[in-house]
Amino acid sequence: MKIKLTHTAAAVACAAAFGFAGLANANTAAGSQGAGKTAGSTSAALIAKGTSGTMTPFLVDAQGRTLYTLSKDQKANCDDACMKHWEPVVSESRPLGHEILPGLLKADKNDKGVSQVSYAGLPLYRFDGDKKPGDMNGQGFADVGVMVTVLGTIEKPEVTSEKVEATPELMAAGAKVFASTCAACHGAEGQGAFGTKLEGFDRLANAPALLSTIIHGLNSMPALGGQFNDEQVAAVATYVRNSWGNSYGGVSVEQAKAAR
Repeated sequence: MKIKLTHTAAAVACAAAFGFAGLANANTAAGSQGAGKTAGSTSAALIAKGTSGTMTPFLVDAQGRTLYTLSKDQKANCDDACMKHWEPVVSESRPLGHEILPGLLKADKNDKGVSQVSYAGLPLYRFDGDKKPGDMNGQGFADVGVMVTVLGTIEKPEVTSEKVEATPELMAAGAKVFASTCAACHGAEGQGAFGTKLEGFDRLANAPALLSTIIHGLNSMPALGGQFNDEQVAAVATYVRNSWGNSYGGVSVEQAKAAR
């Protein structure tokens, strides 16, 4: 069974870039970022979306190796000999996401003091019985290994059901934030420069992905959640979703707050 690690266009590093453009080559990027390093590394692990045939997309590392979590119901039955088969995915800095929503990724100290990556609260592991990309031998191993399904994707627009008006006040506030922070990379008219071209960009229809990217960062995009408050996040998201040929409606402060 072959696994496919999906790719999108290369992202260019830029301090204000909305990081919707993916990494040109996840394996190369992870090598430069140090994905899969042992505990003590200061590099960021890269977690990506893998596909295989008609299977639901699942998580893989930068080398295409399947990632797992351990069943809470069965983990107590996994003794020391069993646990030797499971290598925690570690990352001393915030993990990077490739074609998955980055806000679901975290790195926290586990009970061994290792900074382990989790996805939607699920600690991630590699299985030592998987020798190459596409192997899924850990699924069901000792009734404890469970492959992790991708819960969200930035590949296709997902239009939120909540209707928010792009009011003149929101647009004006967003234009101010964009001009001061984002225009240097995306161009004053969204035409793109170092950053992604936002003019006529259909992925802006996906409000949750846009908010997650602004707040938490993605690939070359730094996290701006500490710099922007919820009102500024909602305003700039509304502005880019309704400028330069885009018409996707507004984003509320409540939506911005929920994305943190």
